[in-house]
Parts: sequence; C-alpha cells; structure tokens
Amino acid sequence: MPQGVSRRRVLTIGGSAAAVLAASGTGAAVLLARGHPATSGSHHDVPTHTLALHADLTGTQKTLGTAQMRGALLAVTAHNARENVTYRLALTSYDDGGDATRARDTARRVLAQPSVSAVIGPSTTAGARAAAPLYAAASMPVVLVSAADDAAGLSTTTLRTLCVTRASDSSRTLPILFYLTRTRPSCRTAITQDGAGGETAADITRNLVETPPSGGTVTVHQVAAGTSDFGPAVTRALATRPQAVVYGGTSPRRAAACARALAAARFTGAVTGFDPVLNADFLSAAGQAAEGWVFEAPYTEAQSAGTPAAKAFTAAYRARYGEPPGRWSAEAYDAVGLIARATDALGTTTTIEPAQVAERLFHTAYDGVAKPIRFVQGTTHTLEPENTGFLYQVRDGAFHFLGRYDQVRAVQP
Repeated sequence: MPQGVSRRRVLTIGGSAAAVLAASGTGAAVLLARGHPATSGSHHDVPTHTLALHADLTGTQKTLGTAQMRGALLAVTAHNARENVTYRLALTSYDDGGDATRARDTARRVLAQPSVSAVIGPSTTAGARAAAPLYAAASMPVVLVSAADDAAGLSTTTLRTLCVTRASDSSRTLPILFYLTRTRPSCRTAITQDGAGGETAADITRNLVETPPSGGTVTVHQVAAGTSDFGPAVTRALATRPQAVVYGGTSPRRAAACARALAAARFTGAVTGFDPVLNADFLSAAGQAAEGWVFEAPYTEAQSAGTPAAKAFTAAYRARYGEPPGRWSAEAYDAVGLIARATDALGTTTTIEPAQVAERLFHTAYDGVAKPIRFVQGTTHTLEPENTGFLYQVRDGAFHFLGRYDQVRAVQP
C-alpha cells in the first residue's frame, strides 16, 4: 500500500453473531449466541452513531491494534443487542500501520466522515502524537486506550477533546508504591537507577524518593548507560540492607542483568520493575533469576481476573475469536462503553455533535471490565490514577496476572 494512504475497514454488526447483554453493574456481561441478528430488542427505527477505531492493524504493533478492534467490536455488538436501545452503534476501523504520516492522513479521512461521533485510538504513541491534535482541532472526541498522553507529548489541558483512559506514565510508580506499602511492606527500599533509561528512569527514582514505600527510606544506586554490569550497583544497594529492590529502568535485558546480579548475591527480598520490562526478553535473559519479580502495568488480563464482568467478556471473546482476550482488548471494550454512557447522558439520540460527546465524557463515571474510569474535574481532564494499574509476577518462567494493584492482598515470595 502506498505511503500516506490509510486502509479502511468497515465492520458490519449483524449476520450470525449476536450479543445477549446480561444486566450488571458495569453493563459488561456479554455472552455470544448464534442465529440471531445483532439488533436491539425494540423493533422501531432508531438512529445509528458511528465510532471510528484508529489503530495499527498491519504494522509492527498490529497485534495490539487487532485486540483493540476486537474488543471494541464486541462492545458495539453488545450495545446493539440491549433491549429498547434508543440508538445503535456502528464501528469503522482505520489502519495507519503505526506510521505517523499515515496517522495524519487517517485522521483527515475520519474527519471527512460526517457520521463519526467519536474516535477510539490511535493505538500507538507515534499515531497519537501525529493524529490527536488534528482530532482536537476539529472538536472530535478522541479516546486514547493504550497510548499514554505524556509519552506522546500531548496535553489534555490544551487538547480539549483528548480523553485518555489509561494511567499516564508519570503515574506508573503508584502500583509499586502500594505494593511495597500494603502488600509486601518495605521500610528500606533500594533503587538501581539505570542510566540507559533516561528521563523515564529519573522520573521513577524521583517519585519513589519523594514518596517512599511504607514511609521508610529509599537509597539510589546508579548504573551507567555504558555498562551492562549491575554487580557493583547491586553490591552497594544490598549494603543498605533493603527489604526491596526496584529496577528503575526500561530495558528488559538490562533488568535481567540486574536480576542475575541480585540472584548471585542471594537477595531474598521483594524485587520489582515496570511495564516496559514486562517482555519475553526479560524472561529469556534472566532465566531462573526472574522468578518472583513483580511488575506494574496499565492493562488488565481479563481471562485471569475474577470479576463477573471479566469472566463474561472473556467468554464472549473466546466464543467469537477462538482465543483469550488480547492485551488492551478489555480497555477498548470499556472505551466504547464510556462513549455510550456519555451519549446516553446527553438525553437525545437523533442529532449529536462530536463536541457534545467530548464534553460529556469528562463528566462520566464508568465501571468497566478492566477498571473504574473517573476523570479529574477541572481544566486538566486527566484520568484519576487511583485503582487503574495492575500487577504481574513471574512464576515458573511466565508472567502471571495478580490483579488490580489495590486488590492484591498477598503475593508469593
């Protein structure tokens, strides 16, 4: 496909797959059935509002984009199957291939469609950086599911229709702080700050020093970007007799080097890291030394969560796609639910301007499959970060989902 040309996929809701929506507090208990058209329980004509999914569906992050497309499609199908709906939803997906130039072109194509009332995505940081300002300039609500606004250099204060439903990167220390305060308390915490992690590593260190776990003490031990030997820093860190060691960095392989050094020193306390390290490269490079490490992440694993909503979503996803929900699929499902809740609150469904939906989004509370979604009231329009992160632990050579960080009560050492 030529550079700068976006691929457009129209997803038709109907045919042999229908969603039966079971009443629940979250509106997320979905079961799939076959043999019934995916229409509302009422038989009168109702208007249709179109949502655009803007994602990388063919590039290097196509797995992520496809998972979001599937989650959003399930949510649209579920909405349309509800009894007595006053409007239906339609979903059109646009592929930018993860390319910034194509993302801008894609945004222009979406904005040329008068039927679109909201955008979900872009799914990548590069796409969000390129396209979100165009959507905001046109007063189009754009709901970022997986791309962090701060990583993309975007501001919800200046881009008034930018709605971010994932915790920002600046809030990534909150789950680890909670874990080392409530779940596995550490009054003495050591940070191996990886110089290769740049400003991200510096932010992690600064946040934990300013707000120490358990109200205790934090020591910082630098590792230069030009070396992969974490032994000296680990030796200095363990000399402070820490109860926990935090890898402050972004590299899975350098985190593995830290893990091996800690294992060689026979450290038995808590060991933690952050989402960028939550990668198969860490497991393969660290080997047995990875066991027990705990990581924060901004996404859930619906198939491992125990809530009725997550179980129902997982069953629906498996029934439709023949596999467990992909990463970020539940969050995309919730994005549709949030938009629908905001649309409901407008009180009219015949003529809706995108700007109306955008304004209502920030005054809408929604308890989704993945997490509760609440926004700070005021000029920032930011997501309230409390209870929006998750914890994973390495067990038997694999990442195991522990749950939402505020709900994790005990973890295997």
